[in-house]
Amino acid sequence: MYVLSPKQQNVMNQIKEIKEKMQKERDDYWKPIVADLKKELDVFKNEWKSKENEWKAERNVLKSDRDTFKAEREVFKTERDVFKTERDVFKTERDVFQVEKDSLLLENIGLKRMLIH
Repeated sequence: MYVLSPKQQNVMNQIKEIKEKMQKERDDYWKPIVADLKKELDVFKNEWKSKENEWKAERNVLKSDRDTFKAEREVFKTERDVFKTERDVFKTERDVFQVEKDSLLLENIGLKRMLIH
């Protein structure tokens, strides 16, 4: 270790003071800018959170609507199946009537032949 002369010590002190002064000036310049940016960031975060909550609420409404439509679709499918079953019953009845009609026509033809001969 070595000892500085008073002149060297004075120069070192001046350098130290200049550094401190420059740091203070930098801090004084940047602190308000950083504070403003932090405020803007907070505003942006709040707006973003608000929008995010809106989107979540809209999504929940859409999900609810989708679930309602799915339930309605299931009801319609059930009704359709009932109608299909009824249609099949009517087709079966129609087929039975057709067979009866054909049988009666054949019987009628047979009777006509008997009357003609």
